[in-house]
Amino acid sequence: MTDDLDQSLRRLSDVTDDPRLDALAPAVFAQVRADGAARAAGVRLAGLAAVGAVTMGLIAADPIPRPQPAATFTDDLALAPSTLLVGR
Repeated sequence: MTDDLDQSLRRLSDVTDDPRLDALAPAVFAQVRADGAARAAGVRLAGLAAVGAVTMGLIAADPIPRPQPAATFTDDLALAPSTLLVGR
């Protein structure tokens, strides 16, 4: 079996390189650079979307407490004497 392998390697060493291989490496590296640029743009877009989502969430949640109008003459006062005496 080693004879077959040795013969195959000798035959392979006698073969000349394909001239298209010289143009293959720059094309591969250009594609790698393009993929890296696209990935960087995707990360920036994802970061922008995350900031937008957090901003919209904060706006929708309204974390700043707003003063409620004083309910002086309404019947839904929980501590009014009439509501406190009803339970007895």
